[in-house]
Amino acid sequence: MNYTQRLLEREKTVGRPVRVGVVGAGQMGSGLIAQIERVAGMEVSVVADIAVERGVAAYEKAGRQDVQVETDLAKAAELVEAGKPVVIADGLQMPKLPVDIVLEVSGVPEIAAQIAYASLLGKKDVALMTVEADVTVGLLLSSVANAGNQIYTICRGDEPSECLKLVEFAQDLGLTVIAAGKGKNNPNRPTDVPEDVMEEAKAKNMNPRMLCEFTDGTKTQLEMCALSNATGYPVDVAGMHGPSCTIEELAKKLIPLADGGILTNTPVVEYTVEGDVAPGIFAVVKSEDPVVTHELDYLNFGTGPYYAVYRPYHLASIEAHLSISEAILERRSDFQTVVWQSEVTAVTKFDLAAGITLEGMGGHHVRGWTVDAAQAREQNAIPIGLVAGCKLIRDIKAGATLTYDDVEVDETRPLVAMRRLQDALIKGGVI
Repeated sequence: MNYTQRLLEREKTVGRPVRVGVVGAGQMGSGLIAQIERVAGMEVSVVADIAVERGVAAYEKAGRQDVQVETDLAKAAELVEAGKPVVIADGLQMPKLPVDIVLEVSGVPEIAAQIAYASLLGKKDVALMTVEADVTVGLLLSSVANAGNQIYTICRGDEPSECLKLVEFAQDLGLTVIAAGKGKNNPNRPTDVPEDVMEEAKAKNMNPRMLCEFTDGTKTQLEMCALSNATGYPVDVAGMHGPSCTIEELAKKLIPLADGGILTNTPVVEYTVEGDVAPGIFAVVKSEDPVVTHELDYLNFGTGPYYAVYRPYHLASIEAHLSISEAILERRSDFQTVVWQSEVTAVTKFDLAAGITLEGMGGHHVRGWTVDAAQAREQNAIPIGLVAGCKLIRDIKAGATLTYDDVEVDETRPLVAMRRLQDALIKGGVI
């Protein structure tokens, strides 16, 4: 039975659809709201956005009328119970409303982490779209959720979660996973700054910093780090190989050196550039049984023993609500951090002078670079998710990995406090 049938059955039994509270009504949030409103047995009950007019506009674009902006939580709760669309300004108030799950789409790691943590403490399930928050404090969030019998999940639709589905498919078939990852569907220019992508960003109606996060490689590093921490698969080398590769070459290049590939260890997470892999995702697998290998060859799956399980697309916000269905109906997370295997560190784009206040991802100062988490701890490297707003206390050369010794960190920031707690729990073997 598919989700639609089961959601309708649930609605008939419970007397109402699944109530989703969405935090963030920007480009991604607006698309998600429109998509969820098309799903039978599910509705967007509340939208939270600091610019309430964006929330109203997102509702109206999705076909909802009589949207009410409310500051009184008691009145907002009454409207939710009555099935009326409500917009509030403060996403941190969302857990206090009668929604079944909080869907975070802010795109800002500091906000996303706070929303997720507050929602879990408020006994709400959480679906997260901001992977930047997960690669900073995801193990803490998943641990809190699991301890409280709640769901914390990264949403379907983006490459990490869809890669995991391919990995699970391969494992269910008894195949050995060698590598899993994505094709990078943007140029790879490590020293890009927002001004370099301004015109393209305008044409795509994007925030130039968001586009810069893609083109300087940070987003790919973040996504593959998330996949690493969800599977336990490490990176083969710092930053990954990122080879030029076609679909046909996946099962020839992303295999062990001994068999003509480029990998020194397996399984690993990886990405490719150029070629025709993007915007798809892949899992390179190996058949360990000659009978199975013969059958797969006969079925034109490839030429064994290595094969590429490939999906040529990922549908972002169009698929995200599937994780809500999985959470509500199955009480299961589609994708979450299970081990702190990898870390995205901050590498300087240019020479930087002491005294500057650092910009975060997609800015002028740093780009993301994934390394083994143990290596990051040895270097005392600061996670890129914490860099924004830190003051540089000494001169740093281009291409250097920033450490806690290089910066002045504002310890009053909630995200910093959450990360300190996660680090302490990891060190103590609690998570």
